[in-house]
Amino acid sequence: MRARRQTLRLVALAFCAAVLIGIALPAAVTGAPGGQRAASLSAQRAQLGQRSHNALLELYSIETRLERARAQIALLDGQRNQLERESASTLTSLRLAKRVIAATRRTLGARARALYESGNVNDPIAIMLGAESIDGAVTRLENIRQIANQQNVVLRRATQTQSKLLRLKADLAERRAALDRLHATALANARSLEAARSSKAATIHRLTSARALTSRQLASLSTQATKAATKSVQTESQAAPAPPTTTTESGTPPPPPSGGSLEKGQQLTVSATNYCLKGSTASGLPVGPGIMASDPSVIPLGTRVSVPGYGNAVAADTGSAVQGLTIDLWVASCAKAAAYGRQTLTITIL
Repeated sequence: MRARRQTLRLVALAFCAAVLIGIALPAAVTGAPGGQRAASLSAQRAQLGQRSHNALLELYSIETRLERARAQIALLDGQRNQLERESASTLTSLRLAKRVIAATRRTLGARARALYESGNVNDPIAIMLGAESIDGAVTRLENIRQIANQQNVVLRRATQTQSKLLRLKADLAERRAALDRLHATALANARSLEAARSSKAATIHRLTSARALTSRQLASLSTQATKAATKSVQTESQAAPAPPTTTTESGTPPPPPSGGSLEKGQQLTVSATNYCLKGSTASGLPVGPGIMASDPSVIPLGTRVSVPGYGNAVAADTGSAVQGLTIDLWVASCAKAAAYGRQTLTITIL
């Protein structure tokens, strides 16, 4: 009976010690001289976390705009290559027209010299006198006239072709200059976005480091508070007899938190729809290509994914109908959104 009372006394003492530790810990953190610093560090950590999240969303937006700028550069490169081929074909045709004109002029000059050297000098009377008959003279005059007309037609057409080709060459030069200006603008935009991406990545790294430092400082304060509370409880309970070496269980450890973070390369099978609403998203970003609505408890805001048939997207919006493994992809056309319906897709975390 006496042993039983001793055991009950030890259990009661252990329970009181646990209660005292539970009361002393919050007091040590918030009520002790370092409590204000702990509260300040907690607020600072929350602020740094929000800033990191916003910077991450901005980084994803910059990367989306950078991909569009690079696609525009590739399109302009293709147009410039096509223009180069057209210019080369035009120059070839222009050289051919010049050769035709030169050859026609040489032929006309040769015929003129031949008539001059024969003594007729293209004189109808001389031709008629040199003919054996009137019909022969008329035939000779008609042949000379037809040959001259044919040569003139060839020369006129070649000259017209040359004029058209020269105008086409000038037009191609203007188009080339316009494409060069567009290409230079797109290239400068891409370089600016690359610089902005690097700057934003550096900002995220700096904020992450600052948040990690704040977490370590909070952990240090918590450890100090725990030690102080434990020492206080031990000092108050020194008069009590030491409990026997027994093993008691105060309960099972709490289960691990659910909804672990997504990993790069992880794949999820989701139900996908399209929407075309205008305005801003739940994260504050404007809607646009690459914006995706999701359930933050499944796919947190800021998560970047690859969607088959759509491309890269960032979780930046939410919705009452977007619950669980469901995503809603923004498109510019409401007709396209309606035609898309609901599809089952396997997306990849980037």
